[in-house]
Amino acid sequence: MSVLYLDHFGLSTDPFRITPDTGLFFTGGQRGDILEGLIVASMHDEGIVSVVGEIGMGKTMLSRMLLERLRPLPSDTVYLANPVFDRDEILGAIARDLMPEPPQGNRSHMLAALESVLIERYSQGRRVVVVIDEAHSMPATTLEEIRLLSNLETTQNKLLKIVLFGQPELDELLAAPQLRQVKDRISHRFELQPLNAQEASAYLMFRLHKAGWKGGELFDAAALRLLVQASEGRTRKLNMLADKSMLAAYAEGVPQVGIDQVRRAVGDSLPTSRRAALFPANAGDPSASLWRRFAPAGLGVLVALGAGYLLGSGGGMDRRERVAVTQPVTLPVVPEPASMPAANPSPSSPSPLPLAPVAQAAPGPVLAVAPTPPGAPAAGPASPVPAPVPPSPAATRAPIAEPALVAKLKDNALAVRMQVTDEFIARPSTRGFTVQLLSQRAPRDAEVLAMANEVQAALNGAAQPAVPVLVHNRLYQRQLFHALYAGHFETRADALEFIQSAPGAIRRYNPVVRSLDAIRKEPVP
Repeated sequence: MSVLYLDHFGLSTDPFRITPDTGLFFTGGQRGDILEGLIVASMHDEGIVSVVGEIGMGKTMLSRMLLERLRPLPSDTVYLANPVFDRDEILGAIARDLMPEPPQGNRSHMLAALESVLIERYSQGRRVVVVIDEAHSMPATTLEEIRLLSNLETTQNKLLKIVLFGQPELDELLAAPQLRQVKDRISHRFELQPLNAQEASAYLMFRLHKAGWKGGELFDAAALRLLVQASEGRTRKLNMLADKSMLAAYAEGVPQVGIDQVRRAVGDSLPTSRRAALFPANAGDPSASLWRRFAPAGLGVLVALGAGYLLGSGGGMDRRERVAVTQPVTLPVVPEPASMPAANPSPSSPSPLPLAPVAQAAPGPVLAVAPTPPGAPAAGPASPVPAPVPPSPAATRAPIAEPALVAKLKDNALAVRMQVTDEFIARPSTRGFTVQLLSQRAPRDAEVLAMANEVQAALNGAAQPAVPVLVHNRLYQRQLFHALYAGHFETRADALEFIQSAPGAIRRYNPVVRSLDAIRKEPVP
């Protein structure tokens, strides 16, 4: 996830990182109820428990929350994250977590030692709970071994509680005839369902407030509807699309995420078949589909803004970490109408629809999906917002020639290049857009200067010697970064055209269009 937009939105941390963080556990969508049920089942009931959910539903987060909630209770836990073990290996994996010195020898010796430890823990009033993530990937013989382990018992109670987390394939695996005895031992089965519109709205606001958001509705109603449709209510997709949408809004210098930014995120993230379902073509004019209208050039939303550097310490990084972490893709970009002033930092966004309150309780303020206003067509998966007509080829102009600026930049000193860049950006007449190639943690003067010279040489070789390559210092989260820019363009469409036809030395950075007005508003050293 990107940290570049934190200052832009007044956040203290990434709101939509996909690494499970129990401090960001969302109890809506029945997640909280399922967690409470798992705790009760783990500490009191017998048999095996299964939790099933599609990819990206939050199973790993839930399993880690279970471990965290069991920690202060009289329990000992074993967590197996990738249980592709055979029947002997899984015995050893469990024994290593419960015994300081697991016994060596054959399976019977291991099983006897494990039973002895379980009886000892039971006599101390402690419950041993084995939590297995990705259980759908377990071999059938290993699942059968799990059943045999669940047979370990005293005269009154089972010694081991087993909780399986897996995708729906786990149900299919357990339905196999040779595993019917394992299926019979399932005493409780929980299923994670996709978040509905209200739950997804509450989820987004919950995460934003956890990250320090103090404003109102960051995603307007149309943007929220598309986020819910595109994510299919899966929390991982919601995180990914929301993060990319906010990055697009930051790049354009706009304070709220609208449907245009979400379209870009969807185009960058989802497969063609899924985009086609969200942006259906006009039956009377196949060339009028939203996808074709909004894709005049290739542009990645997760772009070369120095993701590798920003997420690390900045030291010891090789060239692979300087470039973007994704490959260039074609995604929907809103072209600028010919009548739009060049100074406008971003395309016009649709006006937010009124937001309806939500009756049910949820963590933090709830951003609800507003109903369709009376007289308007019903909103649904196939109801795109009308898109502006792209400019004709004749309307696309070359970069603004800056021969005087390029001449000043020929001085092979980083300090001179930065001074010239500062003067250019601060100049009142400097309006329009530029193309940002990367942003990396400072100080790495020699590397940045070498990259600037490399890009300038590529432009000279492509017969574009009047395109300036600029280096600018910016502050992100009170840390200094070098930003590398190329060119000066009157409109966003011009900048996109430049990216599409740029030499490989530029395209490999997965560049992003930046408004010069937005850059001027960023904090400086």
